[in-house]
Amino acid sequence: MAIRVTKHHIGAEIISILTRGMYPDPKDALREYVQNGVDAGADNIEIKIRGSSIVVADDGYGMEEDIMKDAVRVGISDKNPNADVGFRGIGIYSAFHLCDELRIYSRAKGKSNPNFLIFDFQNMRETLKQQQLDRFKGKITGEQLIDLQSILQSNIKLKKLKLNKFPETGTRVEMRNLDSSFFKSLSRFDEVADYLRQVVPLHFDRNNFKWAKKIEEKVSDICKEHKAQFNLVNLTLQVDTKIERLYRPYTDNVFHDKSPLMPIFRKIKSNEDFFGVAWGCLNAVRKKITNTSLRGFLLKKQGFALGRRSEMAKHFGKRTTYFDRYVGEIIVVKQDLLPNAARTDFEVSTLRTSFYEALAKVAMDYNDKANKYQEYTLGDEQLESAIDRIEELESAILFSYEKVDQLLDYIVEIRGIWKQIDDRIKRGSFRDEKIGAAKDFVKTAKSLEKQIQSFIKAKKDKGKTRRTKETPETKSLKRRIKLAKKRKKKSDEKQPEDLVEVFESIDITLSEEAKRGLEVIDERFVQASTSNREDYLMVLKELKEELEDLLSGE
Repeated sequence: MAIRVTKHHIGAEIISILTRGMYPDPKDALREYVQNGVDAGADNIEIKIRGSSIVVADDGYGMEEDIMKDAVRVGISDKNPNADVGFRGIGIYSAFHLCDELRIYSRAKGKSNPNFLIFDFQNMRETLKQQQLDRFKGKITGEQLIDLQSILQSNIKLKKLKLNKFPETGTRVEMRNLDSSFFKSLSRFDEVADYLRQVVPLHFDRNNFKWAKKIEEKVSDICKEHKAQFNLVNLTLQVDTKIERLYRPYTDNVFHDKSPLMPIFRKIKSNEDFFGVAWGCLNAVRKKITNTSLRGFLLKKQGFALGRRSEMAKHFGKRTTYFDRYVGEIIVVKQDLLPNAARTDFEVSTLRTSFYEALAKVAMDYNDKANKYQEYTLGDEQLESAIDRIEELESAILFSYEKVDQLLDYIVEIRGIWKQIDDRIKRGSFRDEKIGAAKDFVKTAKSLEKQIQSFIKAKKDKGKTRRTKETPETKSLKRRIKLAKKRKKKSDEKQPEDLVEVFESIDITLSEEAKRGLEVIDERFVQASTSNREDYLMVLKELKEELEDLLSGE
């Protein structure tokens, strides 16, 4: 037997439950009203926070009277979920706990008269609170609680305005008399700006991010190629007297040496579906991005953020080493891949599963690119270090002609050095522009090894021979080493000066207790095993290289 459901079966408390659950952060209300503006085709949006009020104004196509009437519905929306980000019919109530009164002014494009809605949130909350007290005291029963329809109907009004009161096409949302418990957070310009930079589809900052124009245009071109939209909006934030045009948070300063590598673009698609596009800029050094709020990839649907960057790391493998060296976004434009109500992920569906399978392949490619770059930079550093060491040995050999044992040790060391470089050449671990220098170095080191062998042979054949000048062969070797050295790129990276700096230089986060422990190990074992400062620094350098090789899986 079917049960007859009436308006009395849906209590007014549902509006409080929904809004508290979906919008736990007061800044989420800003996102919702900006989202409505973007869905309305706005190019420009302004947010003004002054005193105890907030205004969000857009230049979108506005709302006619009938649409404004329908906007008050809960859980029902005329928006197309395949085209719009907001479509659940809840966002208009996102400020329910934030302010006492919500006013929405709107004039539709091509229409003469504007209208405005007034929501008395304060009276709604007080009514619900009084009901709770009465219920607790036993004055009313559950059947006597006010229903949702009744509380909305008695606390929402729609009025007409004269044209001179709101002549612009678009919509203005006013949140009046903010709750004091929320105002402190909303009055901090930097806090609000940082939030909006992350979650809203803003333009890239072309003045402070070298790849801004390229990323914006490339992502747009890929979306157009697949008949999808990549919409961006101009957003100005004003908090009291501070006003600023906001951009996405990416700048060159986010990266070490202010030098992000060229962005890598990847389409996210399966055999049947195009989901969107990813872009990522890798750090120029083998270190994590220092700013943890920008480290890794952020998931976005039509430009609006879903969840946090850290939640994407699991799709890039068990280790986050490479993920943490990128700054990027995963921009989803697939229309029927819908965000969940909390805006933390997509709704569970077979399409969502297909998307994450496609993303896993893209993530693997980004990891491979980071690994290859790491190999290249390690190769650069090892070649630089090898050239320096061979030059030192070449100078030392001039004073060691009489010491056969020392010459034999030099041969062993030189052979180990050139074999390390030769192994890298064979496995393709040098970038193209470095291969020639690496091969030249191997030839030079082999020639030096051969020269030392000839010294040892001459000594055995002829006895001790004192040499006070460099031979022509040695001079030739020295010139060739210098030529190889000119071809190398100098590294500005600071070498570690103690054991703690070794771990910090390879981006291992240490607690204060761990630092103190390493200081003890450093003093009692590492320093104790070396005879002077030069040897100590060399041991630290070698230890750093070994740890880097270990972490990179070599």
